[in-house]
Amino acid sequence: MQENLYRKIMAAVPILRPLTEAEMEEIISISRLLKVNREATVIREGELGNSMYIIVSGRARILKEVRPGEQKTLATLGAGEVFGEMALIDKYPRSASVVTLMDSVLYQIDLDRFNELRDQWRPAAFKILRQLAPVLCKRIRNIDKMTGDLLSSGPASGTPETRRAVIDRLRGGEG
Repeated sequence: MQENLYRKIMAAVPILRPLTEAEMEEIISISRLLKVNREATVIREGELGNSMYIIVSGRARILKEVRPGEQKTLATLGAGEVFGEMALIDKYPRSASVVTLMDSVLYQIDLDRFNELRDQWRPAAFKILRQLAPVLCKRIRNIDKMTGDLLSSGPASGTPETRRAVIDRLRGGEG
């Protein structure tokens, strides 16, 4: 693919806008474009992550297994949005699955090569991590809201203390 097309893609993606041209070149060098068919599973919940993806064109849905064989949609993402970003931060298994809703073009940033940039204290790596922080915060707030809505409705809502304990546990506290 032409370098000019890569640059256009990078400029259209919000988390990449703060990068200089030289920093974009570094990210381009550790990334690749993928064409993915409709209904393709790009990420499977529970597998170890080795890359982050940016949707260049198309749409994808984030799915969470709530019971064996039953998944719920957490979000639907479109062009310019990212998924799999937690793989750039920690080494835990994927927390959800991602399936394309249509033929899509994705930009894949490789974890090992990203870590090489980070280990070399390259600004591009840290700028991307800084841009991911608000994305992650927004997603945590959305999950908090969904959890609160779930706990506040119907007979399973319980007492305020029970709700707080469940929310604390979901946030990673001891509850």
